[in-house]
Amino acid sequence: MAMKALVITKQGHPVAPNIEYTGSFPDPGPPDEGEVRLRVLASALNHLDLWVGRGVPGLDLDYPRVGGSDVCGVVEQVGEGVDEAWIGRRVIVNAALEIPPDEHPDNPTAALLAPAYELIGEHHSPGAHAERFVCPVEQVADVGDTDPEQAAAFGLTFLTAYSMMRTKADLLPGQSVLITGIGGGVALAALAIAKHLGCRVCVTSRRQWKIDRAMELGADHGVLDEGGDWSRDVRTWSNKRGVDLAVDSIGK
Repeated sequence: MAMKALVITKQGHPVAPNIEYTGSFPDPGPPDEGEVRLRVLASALNHLDLWVGRGVPGLDLDYPRVGGSDVCGVVEQVGEGVDEAWIGRRVIVNAALEIPPDEHPDNPTAALLAPAYELIGEHHSPGAHAERFVCPVEQVADVGDTDPEQAAAFGLTFLTAYSMMRTKADLLPGQSVLITGIGGGVALAALAIAKHLGCRVCVTSRRQWKIDRAMELGADHGVLDEGGDWSRDVRTWSNKRGVDLAVDSIGK
Protein backbone atom coordinates (compact mmCIF):
# COMPACT_ATOMS: atom_id res chain seq x y z
CA MET A 1 0.00 0.00 0.00
CA ALA A 2 1.29 3.47 -0.90
CA MET A 3 0.56 6.97 0.33
CA LYS A 4 1.20 10.60 -0.57
CA ALA A 5 4.26 12.19 1.03
CA LEU A 6 6.87 14.93 0.76
CA VAL A 7 10.16 13.11 0.28
CA ILE A 8 13.69 14.44 0.75
CA THR A 9 15.39 12.55 -2.07
CA LYS A 10 18.96 13.32 -1.05
CA GLN A 11 21.09 15.47 1.22
CA GLY A 12 22.10 18.83 -0.20
CA HIS A 13 21.95 22.61 -0.11
CA PRO A 14 19.75 24.30 -1.19
CA VAL A 15 17.12 21.86 0.03
CA ALA A 16 14.16 22.75 -2.23
CA PRO A 17 15.42 21.00 -5.41
CA ASN A 18 15.66 17.77 -3.42
CA ILE A 19 12.02 17.78 -2.27
CA GLU A 20 9.66 15.53 -4.21
CA TYR A 21 5.90 15.16 -3.82
CA THR A 22 4.95 11.57 -4.48
CA GLY A 23 1.87 9.41 -4.30
CA SER A 24 3.80 6.17 -4.05
CA PHE A 25 5.72 6.31 -0.78
CA PRO A 26 5.41 3.08 1.25
CA ASP A 27 2.64 3.14 3.82
CA PRO A 28 3.90 2.76 7.43
CA GLY A 29 1.61 -0.21 7.97
CA PRO A 30 -0.27 -1.07 11.16
CA PRO A 31 1.00 0.23 14.50
CA ASP A 32 3.16 -2.02 16.66
CA GLU A 33 2.60 -2.63 20.35
CA GLY A 34 2.21 0.65 22.22
CA GLU A 35 1.79 2.68 19.04
CA VAL A 36 -0.99 4.58 17.27
CA ARG A 37 -1.48 5.27 13.60
CA LEU A 38 -2.70 8.70 12.53
CA ARG A 39 -4.50 9.95 9.47
CA VAL A 40 -2.67 13.25 9.04
CA LEU A 41 -4.83 16.38 8.90
CA ALA A 42 -1.99 18.91 8.84
CA SER A 43 1.78 18.93 9.25
CA ALA A 44 3.86 22.03 9.88
CA LEU A 45 7.22 23.07 8.48
CA ASN A 46 9.96 23.66 11.01
CA HIS A 47 13.52 24.88 10.60
CA LEU A 48 14.48 21.35 11.56
CA ASP A 49 13.24 20.25 8.12
CA LEU A 50 15.97 22.35 6.52
CA TRP A 51 18.60 20.83 8.79
CA VAL A 52 17.46 17.32 7.84
CA GLY A 53 17.57 18.25 4.16
CA ARG A 54 21.07 19.71 4.45
CA GLY A 55 22.35 16.95 6.70
CA VAL A 56 22.75 17.11 10.47
CA PRO A 57 26.37 17.09 11.75
CA GLY A 58 26.96 13.94 13.76
CA LEU A 59 23.97 12.06 12.32
CA ASP A 60 24.23 9.50 9.53
CA LEU A 61 20.80 9.95 7.92
CA ASP A 62 19.46 7.72 5.16
CA TYR A 63 17.87 9.18 2.03
CA PRO A 64 15.28 9.26 0.56
CA ARG A 65 13.35 10.02 3.72
CA VAL A 66 10.18 11.75 4.90
CA GLY A 67 10.74 14.57 7.37
CA GLY A 68 8.29 16.40 9.57
CA SER A 69 8.14 16.66 13.35
CA ASP A 70 4.98 18.72 13.90
CA VAL A 71 1.64 17.12 13.05
CA CYS A 72 -2.05 17.02 13.87
CA GLY A 73 -4.06 13.97 12.93
CA VAL A 74 -6.86 11.61 13.82
CA VAL A 75 -6.04 8.26 15.42
CA GLU A 76 -7.36 5.61 13.03
CA GLN A 77 -5.74 2.47 14.46
CA VAL A 78 -4.06 1.40 17.70
CA GLY A 79 -1.48 -1.27 18.41
CA GLU A 80 -1.56 -3.99 21.03
CA GLY A 81 -1.85 -2.68 24.57
CA VAL A 82 -3.30 0.71 23.54
CA ASP A 83 -6.77 1.76 24.70
CA GLU A 84 -9.15 1.70 21.71
CA ALA A 85 -10.75 4.87 23.09
CA TRP A 86 -7.96 6.72 21.26
CA ILE A 87 -9.52 5.83 17.90
CA GLY A 88 -11.20 8.84 16.31
CA ARG A 89 -9.53 11.39 18.58
CA ARG A 90 -7.73 14.43 17.13
CA VAL A 91 -4.20 14.64 18.50
CA ILE A 92 -0.86 16.39 18.19
CA VAL A 93 2.51 14.72 18.61
CA ASN A 94 5.42 15.42 20.94
CA ALA A 95 8.30 14.72 18.55
CA ALA A 96 10.90 14.31 21.32
CA LEU A 97 11.45 10.61 22.04
CA GLU A 98 13.22 9.96 25.33
CA ILE A 99 16.27 7.68 25.03
CA PRO A 100 18.84 6.30 27.48
CA PRO A 101 21.41 9.07 28.06
CA ASP A 102 24.37 6.90 27.01
CA GLU A 103 22.80 5.35 23.90
CA HIS A 104 24.75 7.61 21.52
CA PRO A 105 27.98 8.53 23.37
CA ASP A 106 29.80 9.46 20.16
CA ASN A 107 27.02 11.60 18.69
CA PRO A 108 27.87 15.29 19.30
CA THR A 109 24.33 16.42 18.47
CA ALA A 110 22.73 14.06 20.96
CA ALA A 111 25.46 14.58 23.57
CA LEU A 112 25.52 18.38 23.54
CA LEU A 113 22.12 19.61 22.36
CA ALA A 114 19.57 17.08 23.58
CA PRO A 115 21.27 14.33 25.59
CA ALA A 116 18.07 12.52 26.53
CA TYR A 117 16.00 12.86 23.35
CA GLU A 118 15.79 11.97 19.68
CA LEU A 119 13.35 13.66 17.32
CA ILE A 120 10.72 12.11 15.11
CA GLY A 121 11.37 13.43 11.62
CA GLU A 122 15.09 13.88 12.30
CA HIS A 123 16.57 10.78 13.92
CA HIS A 124 13.46 8.73 13.12
CA SER A 125 11.85 8.42 9.67
CA PRO A 126 9.30 8.47 8.22
CA GLY A 127 8.18 11.75 9.70
CA ALA A 128 4.88 13.56 9.56
CA HIS A 129 4.85 15.04 6.03
CA ALA A 130 2.71 12.19 4.74
CA GLU A 131 -0.88 10.94 4.64
CA ARG A 132 -0.35 8.48 7.49
CA PHE A 133 1.99 8.42 10.44
CA VAL A 134 2.83 6.00 13.28
CA CYS A 135 4.26 6.92 16.69
CA PRO A 136 4.22 5.73 20.33
CA VAL A 137 0.95 6.47 22.10
CA GLU A 138 2.75 8.26 24.94
CA GLN A 139 3.81 10.91 22.41
CA VAL A 140 0.28 12.06 21.52
CA ALA A 141 -2.04 14.55 23.21
CA ASP A 142 -5.74 15.05 22.57
CA VAL A 143 -6.54 18.55 21.22
CA GLY A 144 -10.29 18.16 20.86
CA ASP A 145 -11.74 20.25 18.04
CA THR A 146 -8.74 22.61 17.76
CA ASP A 147 -8.05 23.77 14.20
CA PRO A 148 -5.61 21.18 12.72
CA GLU A 149 -3.32 23.76 11.11
CA GLN A 150 -2.94 25.70 14.34
CA ALA A 151 -2.49 22.52 16.35
CA ALA A 152 0.16 21.16 13.97
CA ALA A 153 2.28 24.29 14.41
CA PHE A 154 2.26 24.02 18.21
CA GLY A 155 4.40 21.03 19.18
CA LEU A 156 8.11 21.48 18.55
CA THR A 157 8.20 25.28 18.82
CA PHE A 158 6.48 25.32 22.21
CA LEU A 159 8.47 22.31 23.42
CA THR A 160 11.69 24.14 22.52
CA ALA A 161 10.62 27.39 24.15
CA TYR A 162 9.37 25.65 27.29
CA SER A 163 12.61 23.69 27.61
CA MET A 164 14.62 26.93 27.35
CA MET A 165 12.53 28.98 29.72
CA ARG A 166 11.25 26.59 32.36
CA THR A 167 13.37 23.43 32.27
CA LYS A 168 16.74 25.14 31.91
CA ALA A 169 16.24 28.76 33.05
CA ASP A 170 13.54 28.10 35.67
CA LEU A 171 11.53 31.19 34.74
CA LEU A 172 9.16 32.16 37.53
CA PRO A 173 5.78 33.89 37.40
CA GLY A 174 6.04 37.67 37.42
CA GLN A 175 9.64 37.90 36.23
CA SER A 176 10.77 40.03 33.27
CA VAL A 177 11.72 38.57 29.89
CA LEU A 178 13.54 39.92 26.82
CA ILE A 179 12.81 38.13 23.53
CA THR A 180 15.09 39.16 20.66
CA GLY A 181 14.06 38.80 17.04
CA ILE A 182 10.34 38.35 17.64
CA GLY A 183 8.45 36.77 14.74
CA GLY A 184 9.70 33.20 14.48
CA GLY A 185 7.88 30.18 15.88
CA VAL A 186 10.03 29.68 18.98
CA ALA A 187 10.07 33.40 19.80
CA LEU A 188 6.28 33.63 19.56
CA ALA A 189 5.95 30.49 21.69
CA ALA A 190 8.26 32.12 24.25
CA LEU A 191 6.01 35.19 24.30
CA ALA A 192 2.91 33.06 24.89
CA ILE A 193 4.57 31.08 27.69
CA ALA A 194 5.91 34.19 29.39
CA LYS A 195 2.53 35.92 29.34
CA HIS A 196 0.83 32.75 30.60
CA LEU A 197 3.16 32.97 33.61
CA GLY A 198 2.27 36.61 34.16
CA CYS A 199 5.71 37.90 33.14
CA ARG A 200 6.52 41.32 31.74
CA VAL A 201 7.92 40.95 28.21
CA CYS A 202 10.04 43.19 26.01
CA VAL A 203 10.58 42.16 22.37
CA THR A 204 12.94 43.37 19.66
CA SER A 205 12.79 43.19 15.88
CA ARG A 206 14.12 44.92 12.77
CA ARG A 207 10.55 45.12 11.47
CA GLN A 208 8.01 47.43 13.09
CA TRP A 209 5.06 45.31 11.93
CA LYS A 210 6.44 42.33 13.85
CA ILE A 211 6.67 44.44 17.01
CA ASP A 212 3.12 45.70 16.45
CA ARG A 213 1.84 42.13 16.13
CA ALA A 214 3.75 41.05 19.24
CA MET A 215 2.14 43.88 21.18
CA GLU A 216 -1.26 42.66 20.00
CA LEU A 217 -0.32 39.22 21.34
CA GLY A 218 0.53 40.61 24.77
CA ALA A 219 4.08 41.98 24.71
CA ASP A 220 4.53 44.90 27.11
CA HIS A 221 7.22 46.78 25.22
CA GLY A 222 8.83 46.68 21.80
CA VAL A 223 12.22 47.92 20.60
CA LEU A 224 12.92 48.52 16.91
CA ASP A 225 16.42 47.32 16.14
CA GLU A 226 17.87 49.86 13.71
CA GLY A 227 21.46 48.80 14.21
CA GLY A 228 22.19 50.90 17.28
CA ASP A 229 22.61 50.06 20.96
CA TRP A 230 19.03 49.13 21.82
CA SER A 231 20.13 47.74 25.21
CA ARG A 232 19.68 51.23 26.68
CA ASP A 233 16.00 51.15 25.74
CA VAL A 234 15.64 47.77 27.47
CA ARG A 235 17.36 49.06 30.61
CA THR A 236 15.11 52.10 30.67
CA TRP A 237 12.03 49.87 30.36
CA SER A 238 13.30 47.67 33.18
CA ASN A 239 14.05 50.64 35.48
CA LYS A 240 17.78 50.05 34.94
CA ARG A 241 17.74 46.61 36.59
CA GLY A 242 17.89 44.54 33.39
CA VAL A 243 15.73 41.50 32.78
CA ASP A 244 15.50 38.17 34.57
CA LEU A 245 15.69 36.14 31.36
CA ALA A 246 16.77 36.79 27.77
CA VAL A 247 15.48 34.45 25.09
CA ASP A 248 17.53 34.33 21.88
CA SER A 249 16.18 31.80 19.40
CA ILE A 250 17.74 33.39 16.31
CA GLY A 251 21.00 31.42 16.24
CA LYS A 252 23.18 31.27 13.16
